[in-house]
Parts: sequence; C-alpha cells; structure tokens
Amino acid sequence: MIPLGIKKQNRSQQQIFNTLYLLRIVISNTRLYSPDHPKTIEMIAEAYRSLNKTLQTTRELTLLIIDNDIIINDKAIRPEEADYFALFITVLKQKEISHIVFRKGITLKELSRFLFDLASSAGKTVYTSPTISSGKLGLVEDHRSSLSPGDPLLATNNLAKPGDEPLNLIAKLKSLSNEQLVLAQELYFSIRKKQDCDLRGVQDSISNFVKLFSRNLNPLSLLTTLKTSDEYTFTHVINVCILTLAQAESLGFTDQHLYDIGITATLYDIGKTFVAEEILNKPGNLDIEEQKLVKAHAVKGAGYLLNLNDAPKLAVLAALEHHIRFDGGGYPAIGKTWTPNIVSQMIAIADTYDAMRCSRPYRKASSEKLIRNLLVKEKGLSFHPFLVDNFISIISKNQVLPK
Repeated sequence: MIPLGIKKQNRSQQQIFNTLYLLRIVISNTRLYSPDHPKTIEMIAEAYRSLNKTLQTTRELTLLIIDNDIIINDKAIRPEEADYFALFITVLKQKEISHIVFRKGITLKELSRFLFDLASSAGKTVYTSPTISSGKLGLVEDHRSSLSPGDPLLATNNLAKPGDEPLNLIAKLKSLSNEQLVLAQELYFSIRKKQDCDLRGVQDSISNFVKLFSRNLNPLSLLTTLKTSDEYTFTHVINVCILTLAQAESLGFTDQHLYDIGITATLYDIGKTFVAEEILNKPGNLDIEEQKLVKAHAVKGAGYLLNLNDAPKLAVLAALEHHIRFDGGGYPAIGKTWTPNIVSQMIAIADTYDAMRCSRPYRKASSEKLIRNLLVKEKGLSFHPFLVDNFISIISKNQVLPK
C-alpha cells in the first residue's frame, strides 16, 4: 500500500511515485519468480504503461541517489517516502548506480532488459539505450557553477576523481536544500491553515545542512531554482537561509550559532502566511490598505514565533526586524535608536539579493550589476556598510550570475 504522505502529493507527483512503486514490484517479482513468469510479465506491462504516462507530463524522469536520499526530477522526497523505496535504493547501490534517466520513446523491450539487469544478482552491468541511461555519480571540476543548467553533475560510468570531494559535498548539500524546500512548504502551509506547527523536520534538516556547510564551498551553487511562481515563497526562504549562513560563517559564527541562524533564516518571513496570497502576488502597486496588511507581517510573524516553544528567540527578532533599515527607517516603526540584530541585518541583505534576482508577476529579474549597485547605494541607509562589503566579497569570489 502506498503511504499516506505519497497520497497527499499532487496528481503529477502521485503518478511518478506510482511508477517507482511498480518498478520496485517488478524487481521483487523477477527475483522471487523469473523474468518469464506470467506475474512478472504482467507487472512489467503495467510499469511500462505507468512510465509512459509519467513521461507525458515531464520531458524525462530523473532519479538521483545520494547516500540513502532519493531526488526525483531535482526534488528531494520526504524521509518516509524514501524509506518506502528502500529496496529500490538498495538494488541501485548494489549495482553501483546513483543516477537514472528515463526518456520519452522508451520501449517495453528496453525497460524489460533494464529491470531484468537490475534484478539479476550476476554482475553489475546494466542495459542502457538512448532512452534510458544510468551510472555512477560523476563530477567534473567547474569552479564557476554547479548543479544548475549546465552543472558538473553528470551521469557517467566513472567514479568521481580524487579532488572532487567539494563537488560531492555540494551535491549532498543541494539535496538537503531541496529537502528544506519541501519542509518549508509543509511548515508554511500548516501555519496558513491554522494547523499545529512542528519544527522537528526543519530542525533536523538545518542541523544536517550546517554540519556539512563550509566556507570553502560556493554558496551560490546551492541556491534553489524557482520552477513555478507558486514555489517562490519557499524557494526564496531557502535561498535566504543559504546566503545568510554563508555570511555568518565568513564572519566566524560556528556550531550552535550557525544552527540557530539557519533556523532563524528559515522562519524569518513566517508572517507572510498571515497575508492573502492574492495581495502578495498582486501585479502592479498595492493600495494603502494592502500595504498596511503586508507591513503587518513582521509583527504578526514575531508574535507567532514568540509563542512557538521550539523557535529560537533569535528567530523572533529577525521576523520583527528584517525590514528595519540600518538608519532606523523601514517597518515596523520602533524608533531611530533601535539597532537591528546583526543576523536580522544579514537576512535583510540576503532577502534583497535573492528577491531581485528572481522574476515575479509584478517585475522582471534584475541583473547582477543592478543588484550590486543597489546594495552599494544603500550602504549606511538600508544596510550595514561592513555587511554589504562582506556580502559583495562573497558574491565576487563565487560568481554564478553574469555581471
């Protein structure tokens, strides 16, 4: 029986999981019976129909295995779902496969040969064709970018070369950032629906992320790509978290401090859940009342987190302060003598940078040059001068976007 978490997915995601479920069953049946057993043949035909149905809605079906995590079409799945496909992951590991791509045009014969090779205990050679490929995680050195269109993450038949450890680490961190995206969606949706909020998943994910996060890595290569406008809030939150952690670590924050900062940078914008989505995504200018509703999200977010036992008090401060300017302006109007916490100020810079680099219904994405110019222009006004210089230094050393 497919677990409840999978049944809660959207129709397209359910279809993908159903396909994987059937592939898993075929492998089990082949090992239990034989490739030519009627039951095996029946299940292969069903799996083939399901795979073709999946490929009608997506150009290709890509599976990436990192440790015991599975990423489907660049999206990490929930732990309980990964556990459900544990056998499938185990089989792939036995064959030393960490990457599979199914493409449109695959035939029943091709799928059968591939699955029979997976199920076979003899040898590690697995059938490939133009419509189905698999291999180990191979990484090609590229200091400009990684894990985005044209990334160095490739499916090959070679192991990663010595010296590629940083790129393997980036791959793992990328999978964790995708996991955080899923968790952020669940968290924000539960708050919007006035359901009980559970931070444990977010805490565990941030803890794992912080343990692996290193100043030697390119933080820009970890930024999550926006696939649909509906995902913006959650994608933005994860990117702000990554950019804030990069700033914090460059300033010498470590261990528990980095963990608290990671949690804080995931929760800082929680007040947006109390603002109607049609207002947040409204094309054109907001009227006065709509502006008041948007500005109220800072106080509402801080108030919500203040009553959430597991939230660090730093998160309360950041929720309240992330729109307060360095010169005392912004909102909420607390007073010119109020100095925002340094983490709130780092979040404000990360928030501005990531917001400007993404297209929204009401404006186009800004160029890297325009974003930098704005940050420099606002030194001493909106942003702390030293923090701006430090952030630009980080960006300059790890340039991904064209200047």
